[in-house]
Parts: sequence; structure tokens; C-alpha cells
Amino acid sequence: MLTLTPHEALRTHFGHPGFRPGQLDAVEAAMAGRDVLLVMPTGAGKSLCYQLPALCDTERLTVVVSPLVSLMQDQVDGLAGRAELVNAQRDSAQNAAAVGRAIAGDTRLLYVAPERFAAPGFVARLREAPIGLFVVDEAHCVSQWGHDFRPEYFRLGEVASALGARSIFAATATATPRVAGDVIRRLNLREPVRIATGFERPNLSYDVVQPRGERARDAALLGLLREPDALPAIVYAGTRKRTEATAARLSRELGVRVPAYHAGMDREPRAAAQRSFMAGESPVVVATNAFGMGVDKANVRTVVHEAVPSSLEAYYQEAGRGGRDGLPSRCVLLASGQDKGLHVFFINKTEDPEAKRQRWAQYRAIWGYVDGAACRRGAILRHFGDRTQPHAEARCCDVCDGPLAIAAAPPPRRAGGQRETGSGEGDDVHHAILELVQTASPSVGRTRAVEILRGGRSKVVLKYGYDELPGYGEFGEWRADDLLGEVDALIAEGRLRSTGGRYPKLQVQAA
Repeated sequence: MLTLTPHEALRTHFGHPGFRPGQLDAVEAAMAGRDVLLVMPTGAGKSLCYQLPALCDTERLTVVVSPLVSLMQDQVDGLAGRAELVNAQRDSAQNAAAVGRAIAGDTRLLYVAPERFAAPGFVARLREAPIGLFVVDEAHCVSQWGHDFRPEYFRLGEVASALGARSIFAATATATPRVAGDVIRRLNLREPVRIATGFERPNLSYDVVQPRGERARDAALLGLLREPDALPAIVYAGTRKRTEATAARLSRELGVRVPAYHAGMDREPRAAAQRSFMAGESPVVVATNAFGMGVDKANVRTVVHEAVPSSLEAYYQEAGRGGRDGLPSRCVLLASGQDKGLHVFFINKTEDPEAKRQRWAQYRAIWGYVDGAACRRGAILRHFGDRTQPHAEARCCDVCDGPLAIAAAPPPRRAGGQRETGSGEGDDVHHAILELVQTASPSVGRTRAVEILRGGRSKVVLKYGYDELPGYGEFGEWRADDLLGEVDALIAEGRLRSTGGRYPKLQVQAA
């Protein structure tokens, strides 16, 4: 099987002069037929650890289970004819041909989406080839305690056994000690070689900013992206709707094409958005968490989260897409009380008791990070059980180095292209109240308007789509009585009127 030493093979197949930390141990274990659990940060070179043994094994096929098409396509393209892929976005003839070439020994690696193993006859067909490595990439997806659990991962241990795989290689960037143990158990790893290179990323800085209201958040985001050396940048938005709205606004404000990327888009527009960002044609992409896993763009300088993710593992993984070239990059989390309310709302909708306990544990961890007064870097390391002493090459975090200085941004543009007038907080809240009253259908009263502006999630708000109105949740940090006072001030000024009756509604008065 092995005619070259690992170092010779590395130079021959990849042209690299030497291994990064942890890579050689993983490569040697895989070549020796050992099961492996590799925990290595994003950008540290996990894929090479199984690709190199696969390319050196001329007798067996390596099967790589990967959860996202973008990840598979990027890696297959990078292997230049030495790998094939099978997924639902290709037609049956293409998939059958790929499997045929793999079985014939014309390729060394076959990338497969996890749900493909449920297709009738697929496992039996693959058994026609001798299987060496069975690679489970993003292995945290097998654990219900992971941040991205996928039920289709549950059977992968059985699949590896049914294929007669020589060994299993599980790889992930985000496994707490509990998740790592779960991965070993659910994949039936046999005395695995465990390699963990640590979670420290010294070139990344971690900052939490808590803007007051939606306008302040928008201004903070724009200011961050306008700073020198801020681009290329990834902006993670919490919802598909927010993704599209933010992309459109940044396109106007920055004067460049800013594509949106989310799982609800058609395949070609989504692929075009990724290609544009990867090629440098678009310096910013706005995306949901569907973007980034396996996307290898080395020079991302800024990663901004517009909303707090549901877990610290998810945040670490997404933020880790910055600075893969080893140069300084910023990871900025824009947090608000509305995010916390949404987390609680969705946790309370979870019916399974075990899943609910898990989500509460994730909630406590991520909000402990957001609200904590200790070093952000240290908090991340402790969460993953890494005892490394925090070390920053430049800036560390807002706790250690002080709040992040964000360049002042002009006020956001309105849909018609005019800038909003008024610079005081009273002008902002009055504008938001008037806009809300004017657009709400059915019309709302005083207390309902306040509930909407504070980000309430009552049945009425959800039933009538009030959570999609402009200004929703923008004043989540305000006391209800204070907002009611602003509504009453507008009534007193004659800019609003209350209709009276048992259920009075608000109306905007003509100027």
C-alpha cells in the first residue's frame, strides 16, 4: 500500500513542505488502519488528514460522508480528478457513473451525502469495492448534544460495518468532551486514536457588541464593514428574511454587490452567490448558517453575527471561518435582548424532554459567553475543555482590550434612498411608532404597538405577522412604560389619534 513516507507523500500529492500540528499523527493512524477521532479547529487542515491516506491507498476506496454539497464540491474540485461525489443535486445517471468509477478503482475518494445510504441498493452496490477509510466529516452531527445534530448520521456506524470498512475516521472542529464521547459511542469507534490540537486561534479577536435597537445594530454593522481592512467579510443573519433584507441594504450602503445565501434559495442563485464571494467579485456575503461549512476562503477578515446563534459551538464554528490564512481577523457578535427572547420562545416549543434539556444547556453557555465579564477567548477554550492559556497575537477581545471602536456610520437609508432625519433617540422612536402604526394590519392599539416594538411573541403577534413589521423588536431594551409614554406623547402632539371604543386603535394623523 505505502510506497512513500508520509512526508514524501505530502510533497508529492499536495506540494506542502511539512505537516501542521496534529496532521502527521492523524495520517499515520489512518494509514495503520486505526479508528481516529480528530478534533481540529477550522482552517487547521482536517481534510488533508484523511485525503492523504486515501491517495496513498491504491487498493481500497475511501468513502467520505459530508453533510453539505458545497463542502463536497469544493473538496472534489481541489482533488482534480482523484475524487467523485454523489448527492441529490446530481441526476441519477451522474451519480451512477460516479459510483461506477469508484468501484472500478478509477478514483480514490467518493464523497457521499449521509441520506444517500438510505437509498435502496446503495450500500450493496458500494460493497463491490474494498473500502479502506470510512470518513465521517463534521462528526459532531452524530451527537444529540452537538449543535448541528442530524438524524441521518445515526446509522453511519452501522453503514461502515456493513461496507466492511477497514477503519473509521471521525473529524470535527467543534466537539466538547461530552460530544466527543458521544461520537465515539454512536459510530462504534474501536479504541480510536484521539487527536485534539486545541481550540485556540491566536489570530482571531472576539468582540461582543450590544447595540440598543435595530437601527443601532444596522449602524454598527455598517461601521464595521467600512473600517480599513475589514473585507472580505461574512455576515451571519438569524433568518432567511433578515438575510435578504441585510444583503439588499448593504448593497445600497456599500455600493457593491452583496449576495444573500440561504437554504431556501434555488440551487443556481445560491451557487452563484458562493462563487461570487469566493472569487472576490463580492467582498461581503450575508448568509444563514447554511453557508460556510467546508467553504475554504482563506482571507476572510471579518465575521459578524447579526443575531446570537443558539449555541457556543455554532458560534465558534462560524466565527472560525475568519482568518484561515493565519492573519488577524475579527469575530464580532451583535447581541440584543430580542435574541434571548427568541431563544427562550423556541426552547419552550421543544416537546422532547431530553432535547429541551440540551437546548437549555446550550442557551446557558451562549448567554454566559455574551453576558460574561471574563476573557471571551478563555471562555471559548474552557467550554471545549481546552486548558490552553489564552494567547492573542494582536487584539484579544472587548473584555481584555476594551469595547471595540466602531467607526461612526451614517444613518441608514430609507427605501426611497433618502436618509432619515433626526438624530436624537426621541426622533428614532417616534419614527418607529408612526411607521409601525401606518403599516400594521389589522390596526393596533397602544399596548400592542409597544409589544411589537419590544419584540413580543404572543399568539396575536404571530397570527397577524406583526413580527415582520418594520420596527419589530427594535426597542427590546426599553421598558414598556417608557414606550407607552412616547406613544402618548405622539397622541398629545396630534400626530397619532386613538379611535376610542372598547378596543381603541391607533391612527396616524395627516400633517
